Amino acid sequence: MNTAGERKENRTFLSLQNLEKIYPNGEKAVYNFNLDIDKNEFLVIVGPSGCGKTTTLRMIAGLEDISSGDIFLEGELLNYKPCKDRRMAIVFQSYALYPQMKVFDNIAFPLTINRYEAPVVNECLQSCSLLRALMRENEASKLFEALCGILGGKGGAKAKAESLAEVFSLTYECAGRLVSLCGRYAKQSAEQLFLQKEQIFAEWEEKLSAWESAERAALAQKGIRLDEKFCELDENGAVKTQMRRLTPYEIKVKVFETAEKLDLTPYLDKLPKELSGGQMQRVALGRAIVKNVPIFLMDEPLSNLDAKLRLTMRSEIVKLHNRIHATTIYVTHDQTEAMTMATRIVVMSKGFVQQIGTPEVIYNDPANIFVARFIGSPSMNVFSATFDRASSSFCFGGLNIPAEKDFAQRCREFYLKKEAELSALLENFDQAANESMLKLLSVTGEYAETKHRTAAKNSLWANLKRRVSKASEPDKYEFGRSVCARKLEQIRSRLDSDFELTLGIRPECLKIRMHGEDSAEKMCITVRPTVCELLGGEYNVHFDYNGKGMIGQVDAKNKISPQDEIDVLIPAEDLYVFDPITGDRIR
Repeated sequence: MNTAGERKENRTFLSLQNLEKIYPNGEKAVYNFNLDIDKNEFLVIVGPSGCGKTTTLRMIAGLEDISSGDIFLEGELLNYKPCKDRRMAIVFQSYALYPQMKVFDNIAFPLTINRYEAPVVNECLQSCSLLRALMRENEASKLFEALCGILGGKGGAKAKAESLAEVFSLTYECAGRLVSLCGRYAKQSAEQLFLQKEQIFAEWEEKLSAWESAERAALAQKGIRLDEKFCELDENGAVKTQMRRLTPYEIKVKVFETAEKLDLTPYLDKLPKELSGGQMQRVALGRAIVKNVPIFLMDEPLSNLDAKLRLTMRSEIVKLHNRIHATTIYVTHDQTEAMTMATRIVVMSKGFVQQIGTPEVIYNDPANIFVARFIGSPSMNVFSATFDRASSSFCFGGLNIPAEKDFAQRCREFYLKKEAELSALLENFDQAANESMLKLLSVTGEYAETKHRTAAKNSLWANLKRRVSKASEPDKYEFGRSVCARKLEQIRSRLDSDFELTLGIRPECLKIRMHGEDSAEKMCITVRPTVCELLGGEYNVHFDYNGKGMIGQVDAKNKISPQDEIDVLIPAEDLYVFDPITGDRIR
């Protein structure tokens, strides 16, 4: 793990170091979470319900206290900063829109309640400079034509100033001064104004000079200094700043810019109850985007939408991320969302990080059996097979699948390494060792909840956690130590005899064809499908072999029904091998 000094040198954007969350009842929700997040990265934290992903997100946002560990944003410690000062925006699963407010007000709400740091600018001198640039850089005919179009239209001075500010990219203060300059010419046509341009520009210059002179005299009397951008300077020559609320015009500009990005402009005058689920989700996104912060946090924002809308919004969020170049941390239980949206994925289970990597690495190179099963749709086929040392093959039902030539040696090295690790834990069994056992069980699934409450209460996972929480026991790690000893004994028994391993293969890697079509392959089995799911361009073919339910994928051009006999080929090169004791992959 990098030190804080090294991290500052590397300029990691967001760094999570040894994050843990323990609730008042002693329940630990997140264990030793470590992650460095790059700028503009789209990071997805994925896992089943209760794995700690939302708790981790809430700790980053400041909505949940950190029990231990540190969060750094560009080298700045965030642990004790309130959530409003962390430069982050969060999108909740439930949208959390204000039902009594229109879409405009929902998006604008963060801007109306917060104060923002801004330089102290002399608006009078800035406006004079902008107006001189306007006269200098625009053709007189086009300038007068635009002025007549706006000033001759409907609306009061405020509305006209807003229109001028938008058309000529002026500040609202500057646009207001332009309205006052044009007062006596408001009823004339553009052609009439163009004929008088010399006189008009001379009058404007005279007024601008008068405003400037008066303002500079007032500044000199007060001893106020300005820089070239008309920002006030302090006694050390640094630009003065102030915390201020945005003006109504500034809020309006930001809201309309955000609404345009999300195609919400036609709905700004509607209430949330008048919108569809997708539109409400976009409003929630807009409320986050309008804050113009460098980090977006999203907590399962698509879980309330129907399938088609989820697909649409998924691509819209990725497009939005690419357009605004913000760093996004996205939490979901849907592995399809994780695979299609992320630049990197964090897979969690029972509070532990199981693997971190790109979608390609997570899918093609899973670290353990939990990641292999969780990532992929349909899920990976997993079955037990006996490894025969003599023939160096895996025996599964009537099949003998050859292993790679050096597999026996790699397998032995794997178990020797695991033996050394567990022996070291057992020798000095402490809190860290107990958590190592919890992580091991989170991988193998031995903690799994069942329909029977008694069985769930007596699971290995429940016992480990329950025993540790009872401080009155003479040895609160006794049960964890016994689990470690049993695992160590199982590993040692595998060093010199045949043993069972867990094999996995992705459904798309199974080769399926109708029975009788060149089925003389050694690793080919003949079965009848139990279910054939047509998904448009392909079939998901379910079948049973050796008491194990499996699933394969085949092109829909080859029509298959449960009445057909099919041959299924299991390619040895596409197999994943896992240790059933620890759940880790044997590479």
